[in-house]
Amino acid sequence: MIIDTHAHLYYPDIISNLDEILDNARESGIGKIIIPAVDIKTCETILNLTSKHDMLYAALGLHPCDIKETEESEFKILEDMLTEKKVVGIGETGLDYYWDKTYNDKQKLFFKRHLELASSYKLPVIIHTRDSMKDALEVIRNLKSEITCQFHCFSGDEEDLEYVLGKENYYVSFCGNITYKNFDALDLIEKTPIERLLSETDSPFLTPVPYRGKKNQPAYVVNTINKIAEIKKTDKDILIDALLSNTEKLFRNITF
Repeated sequence: MIIDTHAHLYYPDIISNLDEILDNARESGIGKIIIPAVDIKTCETILNLTSKHDMLYAALGLHPCDIKETEESEFKILEDMLTEKKVVGIGETGLDYYWDKTYNDKQKLFFKRHLELASSYKLPVIIHTRDSMKDALEVIRNLKSEITCQFHCFSGDEEDLEYVLGKENYYVSFCGNITYKNFDALDLIEKTPIERLLSETDSPFLTPVPYRGKKNQPAYVVNTINKIAEIKKTDKDILIDALLSNTEKLFRNITF
């Protein structure tokens, strides 16, 4: 079984075609999908979706790109949702300096709050680090409590990867952009043991070849997995087994 650990299935045009998208996923061998939130509204939508579909699970959080107008009081609303039955993680959270650097301090504060919640509730954190890996790792290093986490769509350098792999309960995942001709970090995939990898699409974004130009969906994660197996010169089935085992270890609240 394959698990897509990161698919944003709450957009209106996706929800209107969700049955077809989930059927496509099942036909491709995907058995479970984790939907990460970006704000309180999407948290509510995701919880509704997971209550209706057995294969869907929720990660709840406030995305760094969505916190400019967000108040700290929303953390109380977020925390009240964390005990819902199908919540398996916190996120996505993290830092994003690509779009706007005017509120970096607030991003760091909110990121720290997510990490503290994750530690308190013993939930893994899904971490976003666009143009911000060094600062994100600094926030994590300064944390007084332990976390487990997934660095989604890993974008750090070799030094960052070495730090992440040095932590037993930290995992990384790569998206469909690794299939693009201009992707220049194949060495990071080569250096990541299969025991520390997770599978994800980041649907509807970062669609892998040969579907690039279309909206991404969980069924396409197979193409990214095939590329990772090719890069690592590993049998695909062995890789899929490892990805499943890793997901079971990190996302302990998923029912297998």
